[in-house]
Amino acid sequence: MAVAKKPKTANVVTVGCKIPNGLVLRVNDVEVTIAGSNSSKVIGGYGLTQVDADFWSAWLERNSGLSFVRNDFVFAHEKAASTKAQANEMADEKTGLEQLDPNAKPAGITDLDK
Repeated sequence: MAVAKKPKTANVVTVGCKIPNGLVLRVNDVEVTIAGSNSSKVIGGYGLTQVDADFWSAWLERNSGLSFVRNDFVFAHEKAASTKAQANEMADEKTGLEQLDPNAKPAGITDLDK
């Protein structure tokens, strides 16, 4: 399987991904690793990755029904500024994959009397 390197064409999109570990996107024999919210370049909780636009279109066509795509936890724009703006707008959206607060108690749980 071929691993796509950083796009060398001017025809790129910037992908935002709020899934913590990112994703490996595959189309035919090409795979591209998308940075997630645990990466070093994060805006609004979204990892940002530049991807070839044709690759993104092909992947999106095959995967547009996935819940994380429908809910905009993975999205792309031609302009990086547009991706950053959407990431900032959606910063408070929860994926359900966030870290748990170790000090928060689930509903119905109380401390044991000593």
